[in-house]
Amino acid sequence: MNDQQFEELSRKLDLLIKLTAVNLVKDKKSEEQIKFLSDQGFRPKEIADTLATTQNVVNIRLSEMCKRGIKK
Repeated sequence: MNDQQFEELSRKLDLLIKLTAVNLVKDKKSEEQIKFLSDQGFRPKEIADTLATTQNVVNIRLSEMCKRGIKK
């Protein structure tokens, strides 16, 4: 496998992960979506990209949940 093939495979896997994540959280409220994705190991930037928001919004929500004892 050459570098170009590897990059294409990596791009497709990233897309599949993103689509799966969106499908798993589609019926949840915004805060629940962020918490779920964070619990699954997504970083704030990845959550923001997946939910079509900004990393700042995700960081604020995670911080608020932590202060309320929801997110640890």
